[in-house]
Amino acid sequence: MCLPAATLALVATGISAVGTGIGAIQASNMANYRAKIEERNASIEREAANQEAQNTRDAALQHYRKVAQLKGQQIVGAASNGVVGSFGTAADTLADTDVLATEDAGRIYRQGEQRVRDHDIAAWNNQAQASADRTTASNSLVKGAFDFGSTVLGGAQQYSQLKQKYGAFRVEKLTPSARETITSYPGIF
Repeated sequence: MCLPAATLALVATGISAVGTGIGAIQASNMANYRAKIEERNASIEREAANQEAQNTRDAALQHYRKVAQLKGQQIVGAASNGVVGSFGTAADTLADTDVLATEDAGRIYRQGEQRVRDHDIAAWNNQAQASADRTTASNSLVKGAFDFGSTVLGGAQQYSQLKQKYGAFRVEKLTPSARETITSYPGIF
C-alpha cells in the first residue's frame, strides 16, 4: 500500500510542477507576442505621423499656390480697370488677401501639428505597453519558477508524510535514475 500511495504522490507532484512550468512559459510567450504587436503598432503610428507631416506641407503648398493665383487675378482685374495694385483700394485688397492667407496657412500648420502629435502620443503609448508586456513576460517566468518550487516542496512534504505513515519503500525496486534521485536527497525521501 505504501508504494502506490507514495508513487502517486511523486507522479502527481511531477505532473503539477511540469504544468506550472509550461503555464509560465506560455504566459511569457504570450506577453512577448503582445509586446511585438505593440512595437509594430508604434512603428505604424510613427509612419503615420511622418505621412501626416508631409500631408500638412503639401496642403500648405497647395494653399500658397491658390493664394498666388487669387492675387494674380486681383492684380489683373485691377490693371484691366486701369488701377495700379501698389496703392489705394487695390493695394488694400492685396494686403487683406495676404493677411487672410497667412491666417489660413497658420491654421493648416496647427491642425497638421495636432494630427502629428496625436500619432506621436499613440506611438509612445504603444511603446510603453510593449515595455509593460516585456516586464510581464519576465515576471511570469519568475512567478512560474516560484510556483514550480512551491509545488515540488509541497509534493515532497506530502511524500514525507506518506513515508512516515506507511514506512519507507524499497529503493532497489526502482529504476536506476529514480534510485539515484532518492538516495541523493535522503532528507526528503
